[in-house]
Amino acid sequence: MLKKKNLTPTYSLVQGSFWMSFCIAVCFAAVHLQSMGFSNTELGLVMAAGNVLGTVLGPVLTSLAVKHPSLDGGRLCYPLLFLRALCLAELLILPTHSLLTAFVYTIYIAVTIGVNSINLKFCVDAEQKELPLDYGIARGIGSLCFVLLSTVLGRIIESYNASVVVYAALVLILVQLLSQLLFLPKLRQEGSGKKEIHAESKEASSLLGFFRKEPRFSILLLGGVLLFFAHNSSANFMINLSENVGGNAKTMGNLTAFMAAMELPVMFLFSRFSRGKRMSVFMSLSVVAFLLKSLAIGLAPNIPLLFAANSLQAPSFAIFSCAVVPYISQVIDPANAAKAQSLAFSITTLGAVLSSLVAGRLYDICSVQTTLLIAAAVCAVGTVICLFGIRKTEISK
Repeated sequence: MLKKKNLTPTYSLVQGSFWMSFCIAVCFAAVHLQSMGFSNTELGLVMAAGNVLGTVLGPVLTSLAVKHPSLDGGRLCYPLLFLRALCLAELLILPTHSLLTAFVYTIYIAVTIGVNSINLKFCVDAEQKELPLDYGIARGIGSLCFVLLSTVLGRIIESYNASVVVYAALVLILVQLLSQLLFLPKLRQEGSGKKEIHAESKEASSLLGFFRKEPRFSILLLGGVLLFFAHNSSANFMINLSENVGGNAKTMGNLTAFMAAMELPVMFLFSRFSRGKRMSVFMSLSVVAFLLKSLAIGLAPNIPLLFAANSLQAPSFAIFSCAVVPYISQVIDPANAAKAQSLAFSITTLGAVLSSLVAGRLYDICSVQTTLLIAAAVCAVGTVICLFGIRKTEISK
């Protein structure tokens, strides 16, 4: 019997290239659009619309891939990468502040986010084929790449101007294309002759049917939207937080990188320290940590304490990101696993939608601290809902 090849290295490249692209499209959106004359409110509308479209696009792509096996990841991802390149090319020639610019950037965010649903399906496919793939390590590589890009890009923007964001994004499209070309042949080759699940249950053929079938998971998703509202109220407006405590774009880049760096130990070691423990415990721990982080950020009066508050990124976002994948495998039937993974990622984008609309407006009419404390109050409600929705799982092997 041939030894199965470890897909973690090439899947890590897939994750790394995606999270660098996400960093530019979402986390640096405020810097780029504000430099083009957009207000916080306008920025919020663009990001909200982009996240809504991306949230809808993700499950649609996953459903297509599940129902039509011939539409594998490559055939779905490559057109999205081309569309992103087209959007970026148009951003280089469009007027700085216009309705068309806002529309193009909206589409750019949506297609950037949509790719990740296919990336998550790759992970589900590998698990169903019993192929070696450590999601925690791959996701950790994604955060490491996020750290490096955020640090470098923040310094470059401070030295030059925000237009470098577009050129960096174009380069990353090529990196994402390369990662898909390296990973997909291995996934296809290793899967030959293996039993795969392509058909979803009849009830779960629609989102409404899925929600009816999985009420506790649906409650968890609802609470998660509120958690990520609070998370994105700070993460997507990091330039506002940095300037509020006396920093600048360089501070923002360092802070964003610091947050990602806090995730790395958890993501690289999660599969080891979680062995023999219940995933539901880690899920509960992470949602409580989201609340503590939100409160700490809202109360931070200076740059050092703002960095300290964001060190809680490790027990909150990092553990949630690693635990939710095996948690879903344990509580959701395999036929619906890909859809559940896509929906789990979608709560981050729905939270970004709410924060873009609400927090974007609040930053224009309220102080930064007031906005962050309102977000913390919403996070408290989300924490309670999530704790109610988390189901007790079996001990992980």
